[in-house]
Amino acid sequence: MSGLVRELGLAGSSSVVPTLRIMERNGFVSIAGGGCTGRDQLVKLTPKGRYAIAEGGLPVLGVIRAGPLEEAVAEPETILEDHELLPYRPGDFLLRVRGDSMIGDGILPGDHVLLRPHAQVGQGEIAAVMVGCDEGECEATLKRFYLEDRGRVVRLKAGNPAYADIVVPANEVRIAGVFRGLIRYADRRT
Repeated sequence: MSGLVRELGLAGSSSVVPTLRIMERNGFVSIAGGGCTGRDQLVKLTPKGRYAIAEGGLPVLGVIRAGPLEEAVAEPETILEDHELLPYRPGDFLLRVRGDSMIGDGILPGDHVLLRPHAQVGQGEIAAVMVGCDEGECEATLKRFYLEDRGRVVRLKAGNPAYADIVVPANEVRIAGVFRGLIRYADRRT
């Protein structure tokens, strides 16, 4: 906090502490550290504080029922920060989906899927799978992954029953990334 006092040109922390305590009580800042003589306190904006100064986040105003009519009450529950909207890690990437083979899994043409490379794909998980890369040219698809026949064969299963399973030798398969989320725009032209 001494850095803040210095930056504001104040004589001491006593002129800012009461205001910061009120901001902390109302959920706009968090104050950590201090307690010992000479130890500085760290003041950080919370998600609610960043939203209040238009520095990020989206408010979750409540719940809407997707069934019968129900009373609608808009009460801020929380503020989602940018990284919470689509949690990703360094190295993750997006691919835009073309085709309708995964519509049964809620993945539509035009969606952007978040994929995590180097993640261990589990039985039945959705992944971006590359086939035949040893021969120079790869073919790729987004499907559910099943390792079968004691690890010798991979079955790639669509989420749309109109598509047949793809069965390939396991040694011809590479996982480009494991599905971790998606972005869907309301205006499907984007």
